[in-house]
Amino acid sequence: MNRLAAFLALPGSDRLLLVKAAATLVAVRCALHLVSIERLRSWAGHLREANRPVDRIIWSVRTAARRVPGATCLSSALTLQRLLSSAGHPSQVHIGVARDASGFMAHAWLVHDGVVVIGEEEHERYAHLTAWDARKTFGTSL
Repeated sequence: MNRLAAFLALPGSDRLLLVKAAATLVAVRCALHLVSIERLRSWAGHLREANRPVDRIIWSVRTAARRVPGATCLSSALTLQRLLSSAGHPSQVHIGVARDASGFMAHAWLVHDGVVVIGEEEHERYAHLTAWDARKTFGTSL
């Protein structure tokens, strides 16, 4: 009941943004299993002309990721890139790998304006493989 009360206490714009973040996160999780990564990258990184505050978008994805079962660093980074791109903010999803006693591990994080804003925990220990920039593209529907 505390979560519901906290949700209802939010301003209407934050409630809407949080619902949008959760819905996008679920869509990305499903799309990771159903469509090619190239198609998902294109959809997530389609940069638009609009403009919305970055801090609330980041907050909404972080909050949704803590509550959506099975949310991963990749699904969270792609979700945030989609919402930032929709609001006209460029970003880059970075993918890296690291090796430990059990083998290789992968990690994804998102950079906006030179700052890691999601997936920042321990991203330095991962060897960088690639970065996917948000860009103006055509045909971005899943």
